[in-house]
Amino acid sequence: MKILFPIGTLYPSQQGGPSNTVYWLAKALVKAGIEVTCVTTDILTQGVPRDKWLSTDYGEVIYCSTRHAMFAVRMMWESFKKLFHCDAVHLTSVFNTGSLFMAFCSTLVGKPLVWSPRGEFDKEALIYSFHKKKWVLWLVKRVFAKKVFFHATSPMEWFDIKNVMGDKVQIIEIPNYMELPEKRCTKSSERYILFIGRIHPIKAVDNLIRAIGLSKKFTASGFSLWIAGNDKNEYADSLKAMAESLNITHNVKFIGHVEGLEKQELYAGAHFTLMPSHTENFGNVVIESLAQGTPVIASTGTPWKKLEEKKAGFWCGNEPAELSRQIERAIEMNEEEYKQYRRNAFQLATQEYNIYENIHIWIEAYEKLINSAK
Repeated sequence: MKILFPIGTLYPSQQGGPSNTVYWLAKALVKAGIEVTCVTTDILTQGVPRDKWLSTDYGEVIYCSTRHAMFAVRMMWESFKKLFHCDAVHLTSVFNTGSLFMAFCSTLVGKPLVWSPRGEFDKEALIYSFHKKKWVLWLVKRVFAKKVFFHATSPMEWFDIKNVMGDKVQIIEIPNYMELPEKRCTKSSERYILFIGRIHPIKAVDNLIRAIGLSKKFTASGFSLWIAGNDKNEYADSLKAMAESLNITHNVKFIGHVEGLEKQELYAGAHFTLMPSHTENFGNVVIESLAQGTPVIASTGTPWKKLEEKKAGFWCGNEPAELSRQIERAIEMNEEEYKQYRRNAFQLATQEYNIYENIHIWIEAYEKLINSAK
């Protein structure tokens, strides 16, 4: 079996979650004996050879030079050439010129196609630049809705895809799996709860800061909120101004972008990780945190009810008052209960989200897709 992954950015790029998710998937497929080809761009891939086919442990890969992310002509050309030598194509993102191009090409030559929108069909996500997105949605629904398999990472995303593409759309539901990092034993000298990710309004970090401002218990506890992510944008500036206006700058710390070992140690040292997003189709941050034994507070806009079921965290509304209550609940846990939550967190990650333990699910899905096209 030969699978082709055309994707805008790929590890070592950290442009977005799919850069890692597809990398982990490709790596596990190769380990399972599947032939994988990845065609991507050179965006944020310092040190990686460009415009040259590389043999890696995640397949045959080429990082194509590009000046404009939405018009990666060389990437599209290299993907098209590889199209005739694969059994199935797996695309990421609907609102990407390269993905649309390969969707047309794949259906024209009769190649089975899986399309992972990665949360792009969520109504909260569609708000941004909707005047442009509506024409792409119209095109995709008219041309591809009945011809491809869309990939949902959760029941919530399954509903979003069905809602946008119509009742006759074909959907496979498989959660994001990941290559779990080595568990760190870091014990921080500072006590902090952690937000890590893209600093964007959809992540509701403003609600989180308001929640801190509402909690006298938190501000008097010696805990602080650490916010990790690129903070060089207007939204981040507004968050800093908000913290100052609420007089909680001593309780809120912006630490900038982190990755690699530093990121894993940051997770390991946190008391809890928070994901207060208005919406998430999945949220790799949750698994990354659980893999370090750190419980998570996730909003009900995310598909993480399982945190409550497994006693590995809390699942709650993302209104500031509710977040404030749950944060207080987290910092007031007794030592034994907290240790049990950390054990449960690690167990949940290792038992249910390890890519190598679950790769057979993807292989069976691709086999079914390929056989149905014959």
